[in-house]
Amino acid sequence: MFETGLLIGLIIWPISGIWLVVSLLRIILPRWRRSGIRQSAISAAVFVCSFVGIIVCNQLLYLDYGLSSRDGLEEAQAAKKALADAESARAKAAAEKKAAQDAQRKAEEEARQAALDAERRKRDAEEQAARMVAEKAAELVEKCADKTMAFVMSQEFVRRNLKAPSTAEFPWYTDDQVAVSTKPGCAFRVIAWVDAQNSFGAQIRSVYIVDMKYNDDAGTWMLTDISIQ
Repeated sequence: MFETGLLIGLIIWPISGIWLVVSLLRIILPRWRRSGIRQSAISAAVFVCSFVGIIVCNQLLYLDYGLSSRDGLEEAQAAKKALADAESARAKAAAEKKAAQDAQRKAEEEARQAALDAERRKRDAEEQAARMVAEKAAELVEKCADKTMAFVMSQEFVRRNLKAPSTAEFPWYTDDQVAVSTKPGCAFRVIAWVDAQNSFGAQIRSVYIVDMKYNDDAGTWMLTDISIQ
């Protein structure tokens, strides 16, 4: 209690001193003289009372430490300060420990989230890869069953073996003399006819058999055998 009073007195005393000086200066001016006298009296009373309070609180300060006299006051103040410092250190250590625990929990949570994100990305990549494989397999199955494309490609291979490829005329796929069959390994056999000019300029009809294969890796058609009669 007295220690608190001492601190309050040490704050009020210089403030009241400044107040007293200002009030005394106001007395010099006739316009402010009356209020200056009144303010001087009040500030002087506060100045004196705060000074007396400082002296009294300082003399009775030992009572706040449970002492019967001022003997041992400095040791008691030092012990109180040491206790306060120790308490502050404990509070700081506790705060640092809590901050470290929070940081560890945050790091663990971030690590768990990173692991979950990595697992999700891996799963998504695997699913995408599986979809691509499935789509590619389905596309290959479709191409390996595309007899119309095989018939069209057979015409290209036949043109390459004609004397006058620009004169070639092929039947429609639906012609009775057109036969397209599939073979293992995405292979096809096409049997059809072609009308084209021979070396003498005569338009003749020839029957051809083309064996070919679709290369999925290269995305191209390969001729394995051809016969034009």
